Formats: sequence, C-alpha cells, structure tokens
Amino acid sequence: MPEAATATQVYDAESTSVLADVRKFVASESKPYLAPPWIHDLVLAVTEACANAIRHSGTDEIRVTVHVDGSCVEITVEDDGVYRMTLPVVDGDAGSHRGMYLMAAMVDDFSLHRGTTSNAGTTVRLLKCVS
Repeated sequence: MPEAATATQVYDAESTSVLADVRKFVASESKPYLAPPWIHDLVLAVTEACANAIRHSGTDEIRVTVHVDGSCVEITVEDDGVYRMTLPVVDGDAGSHRGMYLMAAMVDDFSLHRGTTSNAGTTVRLLKCVS
C-alpha cells in the first residue's frame, strides 16, 4: 500500500464543471487506497458536500483535501460561507434536504463545523476506511 499522502484542490464554486472536477480528483486520489465500491460511496458523499456548499453557503470557492493514512481516506470540504440548512427534514419537502443523511450513510464517520455570520467558513469531514 502506498505511503500516507495529502492533496488539496481549490475550485471555483461558480464553475459549471466543479462537481465533475471534484469527483475526478477524489476518485484519482483515493484509487491507490480504496476499492471501487468504497470510492463510489466516498465520491457520492463528497459530491453532496460540495453541492451543499455551492447551493447553500454563498461561497466563491471550495477547498477539497484528501488525506490518506493507512487504510482510511479522509476528505474535508471547506468553504468561506455561512451554513444555512436546518435539520430535521420537514415531511413536505419531497426529496430535498436529505444530503446530510446521505453523507452520513455513505461514510464511516461524518462531521460538520457550521460557519456563522460572525465566524464564516463551513467544514465537512468525511472518513471512509477499508474494514
């Protein structure tokens, strides 16, 4: 197995290819460490984290960091915006606002640090390990 590594990319939140670019980056950086089923789960969760940042935070850019240590891949998605979502989901929302649940289901560990108007910057941390 390759040694531990960290890679970071910064993306323009307004780019039409941002989510595709993030998926390629995460898959490429994770491939030496995780099998395809685990990569798929991780890419899905990261895509949702980035989509939330673009849609809900008002950020101009997104920073995605892939850190690998042993059999685990940790992804952080950071923005300079303000967290504007509320949970739990209201019954009448018909399929929207389920991203947090999706992320938590796709990875082994999930955390969220919410940016506020007085302390902007939201960070989502996703961890996927080979068991």
